Amino acid sequence: MKPKPYRATFLAILFAFIVLAIGLFAWARVSAQQELPLAEMALQEYELPKAHQILSAGPTTFQDVSQPINLANSVAFRVHQFHEAYKINVLAEEAEIGHYLYRYDDKTQAENQAKALITYALQDPRVRPVQPRDDGNKEHRSLSGQTVQFTNTEAGAVYYWFIDVQGRTLILLMVGGPAGERTRTTFEALKDRVQQR
Repeated sequence: MKPKPYRATFLAILFAFIVLAIGLFAWARVSAQQELPLAEMALQEYELPKAHQILSAGPTTFQDVSQPINLANSVAFRVHQFHEAYKINVLAEEAEIGHYLYRYDDKTQAENQAKALITYALQDPRVRPVQPRDDGNKEHRSLSGQTVQFTNTEAGAVYYWFIDVQGRTLILLMVGGPAGERTRTTFEALKDRVQQR
C-alpha cells in the first residue's frame, strides 16, 4: 500500500519542526552558557581601592533598598522587572562605591530600562551628563555607556553614575566622594574595569 501524499508531507513538516526546535534549544543553551554570571561581571575585591570595606555584596532583590532599582524608589523610572540582580556596596577612603547589575529578558528590555533611568536622572537640575575623558585611547572612546554627575553642593560631594548595557544586563556604577579630582579619578579607573568585561 502506497502512503498518501499528504501524510508524507505532514511527516516531513513535523520532522523539520522537530529539527528546528532542537536547534533553537541548543542555541539558547549555548547563549546562556556564554553569558557571564553577574557575580563575575561585578567588580572584584582586588579591583577596588586599597583601603576599602565591603559593606554588602551578593545577589539582591527588588525589595532590597541598598540597590537603586528597588520597590521604594523606582516607580517613576522602572519600565521592566529584572530577573536577577547583583550588588556590591563599598566604603573606601573618601569614596562610596556601588556596582549594580540587573539581568532582563533581553537586550531591548535592558536598553529601555537604561534610557528610562537616564531620562529620569537628568530631570534633576543637580544632575548633568558628563563627557568621557579623552585620554587619546581610541578603544576607550568607542565604548558605550552614559555617565552622569550628581552634585550635592550642601555636602560638598559629587556622585558619578555610569549606566551601560552589555547583552541583556543593565550595569550601574556609582562612585561618590568629595568634589574634586580624586573622586573623578577613582570613578574613571573603576569605569574602565567595568567596561572591559
